[in-house]
Amino acid sequence: MQASRHRALPALADCLAGGRPESVDWDAVIGLANDSLTITALAAAVQRSSTTHGPVPDDVRRYLDVILERNRTRNSRLLNELTEAVRSLNASGIVPAVMKGAAILLAQRHEEIGDRLLTDIDLIVPPDDMSRAIDALKRIGYEIMVGGEMGSWPGDPRFHLPTVLSRPGDAGSIDLQCRPKGPNAFSDPQMLFAKSTRVDLNGATLAIPSPSAQIAYLLLHDQFQDGDYFRGLIDMRHLFDIAVIVRRAPDVDWRGLRAMFLAGYERNAVDTQLLTAKWLFGVRCEWEPRCSRLARLQLKRRRTQLRWAFLWQALTVMSLLLELPHYPAWDRYGGLPLPSKRKEAVRKLRELRRLFRPRSLGKV
Repeated sequence: MQASRHRALPALADCLAGGRPESVDWDAVIGLANDSLTITALAAAVQRSSTTHGPVPDDVRRYLDVILERNRTRNSRLLNELTEAVRSLNASGIVPAVMKGAAILLAQRHEEIGDRLLTDIDLIVPPDDMSRAIDALKRIGYEIMVGGEMGSWPGDPRFHLPTVLSRPGDAGSIDLQCRPKGPNAFSDPQMLFAKSTRVDLNGATLAIPSPSAQIAYLLLHDQFQDGDYFRGLIDMRHLFDIAVIVRRAPDVDWRGLRAMFLAGYERNAVDTQLLTAKWLFGVRCEWEPRCSRLARLQLKRRRTQLRWAFLWQALTVMSLLLELPHYPAWDRYGGLPLPSKRKEAVRKLRELRRLFRPRSLGKV
């Protein structure tokens, strides 16, 4: 399967965008769509384009139709769960911002409800509201599975670690956060609330961030939190999210978006992701001519790694060495150093080791 990924990835991207390559290796494309968590988006794209493109094998069509229908049912349940959770937060005086897949889901038309595969519901609240938000969700039956109100970003007691809450019988868990993970410049979650749109969801009020803020959050999540920049990995689901956001809001403030990130490591990581989005989905942004040579090299690295996966560890070491001058900016948490030098060294080592962990589901 790995040997064919470099061919299957562009074919999958073409199908997701509504096209159809002349010759499709459906086994490879479906396998990659499952691994990258884009199988429902592929099913929706195939269903909508079947009347204008070449024929799809009957067994492929039946399989994708079942996947899409089941995800429609699941997403309907997730919307009901989101509505109840937000109502509970509203009752405590909190208006959360909805992020990632949930934000995409809320922007879709009714007939598109099954397109996006969600693993959880991402909500952000101001730091001062974190404890009250956890209590509000507990009151309607949620239990803390990961994190908790006593945890904090390393060295910075203002910020709580993300708290994952779940409830028996629900379709998914809630990932409650009070700031994005990433560089220090993003410690203020107000960047997600600024220029957001307030939406009424069956009596529940929530904020949907601006297109630029949604893209920024996806960049932070993949390139910095998950370490995809150093690891040379591609998150097809989130790259397709960016393409969908740009298609619906072509006036994205690219200049303002880039200005959020500092020159050097941060912009190299961001530019690499957007160059990848252009390669796969034709996403264009006005600052592309100013992308650094290192970002273009990182795109080539990603394409090389698709063909020869065994090189990933050596290429990760090379990426770390190339960004060594920007070492202080590497911290994916964006927190202050821990007061103990020993504890801080242990944490830094743990973060470096994390870059060499096995590839997780959803990453290519």
